[in-house]
Amino acid sequence: MDKKTMFKLMSLGGVVLGFVGTLLSGWADDKEQEAIIEEKVNEALAARASEENEEEAEEP
Repeated sequence: MDKKTMFKLMSLGGVVLGFVGTLLSGWADDKEQEAIIEEKVNEALAARASEENEEEAEEP
């Protein structure tokens, strides 16, 4: 295998690794964002339930 062919293969491999890295980074960012959203929704639901329980306790 000559140097030119080897260089092309290494360049192609670098491009493929860069593409895979970009996909994995995007996937990880999406998962992190989903976790944050889920946490915020759970906090809001817990606060809502707490408010409803307080209102029920105040009624005679």
